Amino acid sequence: MFDILLNQNYISAWIAAFFILSLLMQVTLWLHDKRLLNGAENMSTVSHKALKAIHSKFVQCYHMNGEVADIPVFVDNCLAKEKICGLNRRVFGRWSIQFLFYSLIGAGVGAFQVLALSEPFTAALPYYFICALELYLFFSVRSLFDAQGQYELLHLKLVEYFENHLVPRLRLNEAMSQVEDIPQPKRREERKKRSLKSGGLTPQEEDELEVLLQEMV
Repeated sequence: MFDILLNQNYISAWIAAFFILSLLMQVTLWLHDKRLLNGAENMSTVSHKALKAIHSKFVQCYHMNGEVADIPVFVDNCLAKEKICGLNRRVFGRWSIQFLFYSLIGAGVGAFQVLALSEPFTAALPYYFICALELYLFFSVRSLFDAQGQYELLHLKLVEYFENHLVPRLRLNEAMSQVEDIPQPKRREERKKRSLKSGGLTPQEEDELEVLLQEMV
C-alpha cells in the first residue's frame, strides 16, 4: 500500500523536507531560549552577548530617565527584537507552522493525484496516514520542547532580576554618589551637628561606618 510513496517520490520528498524544516524551527527556537534562560540564572556574571546587551540597555535607560517605568514591557520589547541567525526569533515560530502546512499540502496533492488517476481509495490512504502522523509528531515535539514556556520563564527571570536586584543596586549607587559629591568639610560639619543633636555617633565613627559601607557595596 505504501508503494505509492515510492512511485511519487518527488511528492514524498516535498512532504518530508517541509516537515523536517518545521521541526527544526521548533528545536532551534527552544535551544536559543534555553541558552538565554541558562544565562539569566546568574545575570551578575552573565557572558551571553544578548543578555549583556539587554542589561546595558536597561542601565542606560535607567540613567537617562531616572527609572524604567514598566520593566515587564521593557523586557518584552528587548526579547521581541532578539535574532537567531539574523532573523527575528518570532519568525521561527511562524515558519514552523507554515512549513507544517506546506507539508500537509504536499500530502493532499499526493492523495488528489492518486484519486485523479481513478485509483481505489485505499491507494490514497498512506497520504492520510502521513497527515495524521505529522500532526501528532509536530504537536508532540512542540509540547516536549515547549519553546513558549521557555520564553515565559526567561521573561519572568529577567523582570525579577531587574526589579529586585539591579534597580536597588542602581539606587544605592546613586545615593552613594550624591553623598560623595558633598564637600568633605561640609559633610563633617553636618554630621557633627546631627551628632550633637541626637547624641549619636561621633564624626570619626561616622567616617569609619561610611568606609565600611562602601567596602560592603
